[in-house]
Amino acid sequence: MMFKNSLKLFVANFSVFWKLLLYKIIIIGICVSLLIPTFKYWGESLESVNFAEMLTNFATKTIFLNISNLLNNLFLLVDAFCEAISIMTNSYLFMFLYTLFVVLIVLPFLFGLSSIPTGEGLYSYMASLSKSSFMATFVSKLGVSCVYSICRTLITLPFVVLFVLGAYWILYLTTLSGLIQVFLPIIFVIYFVFMVTLILTTLCGWMPATVVFNINPTKSFFKGLKAVFRRYFRVFSSIFVIIFFATLFSLMLTSFSLIVLLPLTSVAILMLEMVMFFESQGMRYYVDLDSIVSPKKLEQCDKFNKVKNII
Repeated sequence: MMFKNSLKLFVANFSVFWKLLLYKIIIIGICVSLLIPTFKYWGESLESVNFAEMLTNFATKTIFLNISNLLNNLFLLVDAFCEAISIMTNSYLFMFLYTLFVVLIVLPFLFGLSSIPTGEGLYSYMASLSKSSFMATFVSKLGVSCVYSICRTLITLPFVVLFVLGAYWILYLTTLSGLIQVFLPIIFVIYFVFMVTLILTTLCGWMPATVVFNINPTKSFFKGLKAVFRRYFRVFSSIFVIIFFATLFSLMLTSFSLIVLLPLTSVAILMLEMVMFFESQGMRYYVDLDSIVSPKKLEQCDKFNKVKNII
């Protein structure tokens, strides 16, 4: 029901997708402009490893060609990029560190500023079928959004580093021969989807708790965790399905489809976060003009869980 209700909410509020798509395109443009001073140095480093041609070949391949070859090409691409990083660190260390700061800190931070305004708009719709201006809410909630985005960026950064290291190790297995080549594509996709789902599920109650209780993000973090762990596996499975199909479509439609799939997926997860939190708190909510969902009250859910554990 949670997944179904979030899907209904997504359809009823599809305009949110266009707003976030435009916002993220603008943010990407800002970050690209910040990186302009590094283009010359990255260009020299990437050209020395023939990275541009390899990237073009990889981006235009699809899953139907051969997913094992696709992963092998991805490893060669990543390995070439690592060689370019080595050149950058040896010759242009400051520019490399500046790039890391923009990509790993500034970009996620600016992306995260849209979460609270989007949540506020969804909260207004779900609670009373009212609409709110994205830009007006963005400006009025900028302080809260900054705190939320900074904290979320810093918390997720170590997980991102571990995720990248694990992905690189799995891709390295493409250099081996034998039976591992048969199962490697499945292992890689499952690893990618599982790790992304794990991070998103653990933090998915944070934004709704900030919006619904109207409290500081540092205080709402644990309230969000408590809400998530009331129905962790249901939320995990729902987000897993969303990430899995987004990954599958990106492989089928080439890497350029990520331009649309990334904001589409982020909107779908935001909808799921709000639905999860409302149901976890036992709050009635609208999913569209004709449907009102009345989940069990919070006290009823907690009492049932206690009885279930006793039995």
